[in-house]
Amino acid sequence: MTANPFVILYVEDNEFIRESFAELLATAERRIVCVADGAGARAALRDQSVNLLITDVNLPDGSGLDVASEALRQNPGLPVIVCSGHDVGDIAQSLGPTAHPLRKPFEVEELEALVERLAR
Repeated sequence: MTANPFVILYVEDNEFIRESFAELLATAERRIVCVADGAGARAALRDQSVNLLITDVNLPDGSGLDVASEALRQNPGLPVIVCSGHDVGDIAQSLGPTAHPLRKPFEVEELEALVERLAR
């Protein structure tokens, strides 16, 4: 792993999805921090420097949109990917120019392409 990896915080309550996509996204240049809920996301955002937030909308302890809003208040330039089985394009747009919707189910290639674009 490089000295300064690109840190992705991935918030997803489904353990299988979370672990599978984290494994697929991990590279020598990327460190994936996985959490299952909003509380874990808030702690991770407090405790470390995050370069990209990927969050599911529906979390067991609230909304991923609230997590994204809080993260963007702390770091307005943070790239955010909002994932949902519903169309959240308007909601993502309301979060600001660094927020991007991703509709479930999505292919790993689609996620990878978006992560690559945002990691630049």
